[in-house]
Amino acid sequence: MVLIEKAEGRRRFVALGFVLLSLLAAIPLVTVKLPPILDYPNHMARMYLIAVLPGATDLARYYRIAWDPLPDLAFDAVVPWLMHGMSVEVAMQLALGVTLLALAGGCIALHRAAFHRWSLWPLFAFLLLYNRVLLWGFLNYLAGLALMLWALAAWVAMERKPVLLRVAVGAIAATAIYLAHLAAFGCYAVAIVAFSLAPHGTERVDVIAKLRRAAPALVSLLPGIILFLDGPTSGASTHFGYGNPLRKFDLPVSVFDNYNRIFDGTTFAVVLIAVIAGLKWRAIILHDRLRWCLAALLVAFVIVPTRLLSASGIDHRLPIAIALVFVAVSGWGAVSTKRRQTITGLLLALLLVRMAVIETVWLRADREYDALRPMFDKIAPGAKVTVAAPVTDVQAGGVPLYHFATLAVIERHAFVDTMFADPHQQPLRLQDCVYPLWAKHLPAVLWQAAADGALPPLDGYDDMIIVDPQAKLDPAKLPGTVTFAVPRMMLVHLSHPARPSETEHAQ
Repeated sequence: MVLIEKAEGRRRFVALGFVLLSLLAAIPLVTVKLPPILDYPNHMARMYLIAVLPGATDLARYYRIAWDPLPDLAFDAVVPWLMHGMSVEVAMQLALGVTLLALAGGCIALHRAAFHRWSLWPLFAFLLLYNRVLLWGFLNYLAGLALMLWALAAWVAMERKPVLLRVAVGAIAATAIYLAHLAAFGCYAVAIVAFSLAPHGTERVDVIAKLRRAAPALVSLLPGIILFLDGPTSGASTHFGYGNPLRKFDLPVSVFDNYNRIFDGTTFAVVLIAVIAGLKWRAIILHDRLRWCLAALLVAFVIVPTRLLSASGIDHRLPIAIALVFVAVSGWGAVSTKRRQTITGLLLALLLVRMAVIETVWLRADREYDALRPMFDKIAPGAKVTVAAPVTDVQAGGVPLYHFATLAVIERHAFVDTMFADPHQQPLRLQDCVYPLWAKHLPAVLWQAAADGALPPLDGYDDMIIVDPQAKLDPAKLPGTVTFAVPRMMLVHLSHPARPSETEHAQ
């Protein structure tokens, strides 16, 4: 009875900690209208289109929706449904908030399934929620990781359940992860197979026995694999390639990388040294079988390419998955209560500092975005807009503007040529009349051409938005009238030379 009461008290303490830290983590989301996340405006515009098409006839001239079993649908399947009761802005923030809390909750669930006890340890996952992958805007991937953690927790907890039940539940979970995001499905496949093959203690099992043990996991993955092989994503043009191999040493810093490279890099170094020392001196322990999931994910990180099929930055995504799984499958070792309290207090102080930095940047970004919104009033309803932006602006961190122009889809029902509409990745499709415009010019090429006064013909477009225009750019050399200009953004209403009539042309 005493043990039961202690366990119940610990569970309530963990629940209280989760609630308090969730409120802290939600502050940046609820205090801004537009989070400074690189791809966020583009995603939000796509959610809006999915919700209003085909009913919005003006937008239906440019866009259509075609549902396929694509492995990148987490937000696409949920946010438009939420919009039945709220605006797209609120629906996106709600979905993102739930995703972040589900990541932390998944760590708690997996830790509980692994160690059969409640602990404050997995609450350290809150330190990892605001990371470089989030700031890039890989929202579907993060939602898939959250599902992965919960699914892995269910698989571990059901290990002694009937095989058919495990396979059925596992197949449903694996399919959901696949539909959320392909990279998350890959992480889940690696983790669940590694767990199934992991030895129990010091037992020696032959290859046949190992394969028999892994068979339920492999069978549960089959629906996702079949959907992939039969879906449009597997038919994407393959862009296989590795980046600079030295980046493999730099990418793990992304789990803490936000807005101050020195502070975030130092944080990563200190935490990494502490973790290595803790493992060496048994102050931190790893679950005897789930540690193999970590090992397998580390191997995957080393060998996976940077580009594959239509996706890029594949290896960039794995460090956060590894970090979250580490938190979930590790725990306190031979550490006194007093030292645990000291370490917890230091990490809480670190979390508070990090959240203060994030909140400061996000509030500043929100003010900058508010100052740019009047630009959309200068765009005619239904206009066709092209975007000129530097390659250097395709970066997370700070106040990204690369995809800000896509908000014209929501504000003015416009066509914007930087919308994500890859049929191998998104359900959004372009109508034939504007498809040539979508692939006509690269934003970076237009950006440099605008500065050089050598823009190519922009036939078919009504307006051009220039992001972070260069100082040498001469507005007089632009093919139109500047209708909005601030230091970081310029709107040009394009004027096209009159074309001769067919009669004049014949003469």
